[in-house]
Amino acid sequence: MQKRVGIIGLNSLEYVSILLDLWNSGICAVLLDWMVPALTAYALLKEADVSLCYIDDELKDNYKNVDFNDITIIFYMKSDKKMRFLNSKLYDKYKVNYSKDEAIILYSSGTTGHSKGIILSHYSITTNCDMVQEYMNLNNQDRIFIVKPFSHSSTLTGELLISLKYKINCLVSSFFLPPRIILNNIIKYSITIICINPTILSMIVHECMNNQYNLTSLKTIYVSGDILIDKLYDLSHKVFKKINIYNVYGMTETGPRISAQQLISSKSNSVGKPLNGVSIAIVDENGKLVENYSKGIIHVNTPCLFKGYVNGHTKNKSLFNNWYNTGDIGFFDNNLELHIIGRIDDLIIINSHKIYPFEIENLIMRLEGIDECVIVKCNKSEQEILVCVYASHLSDLNLKSKLSKYLIPYEIPKIFIKLDEIPKNKNGKIDRRKVLVKINEQDGIFK
Repeated sequence: MQKRVGIIGLNSLEYVSILLDLWNSGICAVLLDWMVPALTAYALLKEADVSLCYIDDELKDNYKNVDFNDITIIFYMKSDKKMRFLNSKLYDKYKVNYSKDEAIILYSSGTTGHSKGIILSHYSITTNCDMVQEYMNLNNQDRIFIVKPFSHSSTLTGELLISLKYKINCLVSSFFLPPRIILNNIIKYSITIICINPTILSMIVHECMNNQYNLTSLKTIYVSGDILIDKLYDLSHKVFKKINIYNVYGMTETGPRISAQQLISSKSNSVGKPLNGVSIAIVDENGKLVENYSKGIIHVNTPCLFKGYVNGHTKNKSLFNNWYNTGDIGFFDNNLELHIIGRIDDLIIINSHKIYPFEIENLIMRLEGIDECVIVKCNKSEQEILVCVYASHLSDLNLKSKLSKYLIPYEIPKIFIKLDEIPKNKNGKIDRRKVLVKINEQDGIFK
């Protein structure tokens, strides 16, 4: 088996240098999020058959009580903690590689169970990088600002790799930055492109609503990593009137990018059209293609497909032509733009009715006074019911009455619970399992 070496660290030029050295030596890099607990990181490294791991010296205290046994640990130093642009040494060190050899192993967030080690070849990520460049069309005048960890596939392929391969100016940030710092650095360094998730987008939108920023250099914001709700989609376009805001969609298993909005495919809050070389089919539970606007399970045919999981297990069985079953639910509109409305795992069935939580959440979020919400299924008196957990700065919203104007009766939650804050995971996404725990902590709610 090809040798595998781990890297755990904050974004830095030293991290990039180690990664490139491994690739140039024919070694597969196992990239773990630096926020993963030390014992979990050790278990994942063992699962991936790693015998050597580079760890950022800044994280040394996190691992002082962990016995790595037969894994050799090398703590590497960074020259400083400042944001820095990729330098000529790194551009020169990068070697184009389209081989089918293992390039990286990335671990999923594990929000729906045990984290999965996803194996991607050099061919997968380099080919996907080329696809991304085709729609981003970057040149040597552009400047990308990386604010997300390298251990995320979208950052690695769609930001770092594209910068190295096409010699694009790239500013690297080590830490999660407050919105004002992100915005000030966009101005300071004349950033033209930034790739962020909806959580970061929401923060910078609200920061710009409260304070003025002269973002004349910024041309495009690409949004991925989670579904963008309509409320934030509309608000961000209102705030950033002269900046292109494009949704993009992908999964680590697909390299990652699958589809992207462009100027001609951004007529609504979609995730655009498939990239050149990628095909998408939306099918029902029997594998039959559905019509436009009909919801179904998204299947993808792409040359960038991963090599497999470290543990060898595949969760979702293909229902169509042996294409990859993403586990996502969506539909095509009449402009053949793809819309994502949730995961198969999140689908709720009550009395044979299919209920898509995101659609209800998206509608509720449009109501005045709602800051966040999540829809889950619970049991009350041996009956399954919908429960809405929401955060609001208002006291009396009368949500049930308002929703009756827009939803079918079985889609209207039976119980509404107000919390100060909706539980999140470490990536800033709503954690439905923690939400259920919060619900069960409510005294007498199901009596």
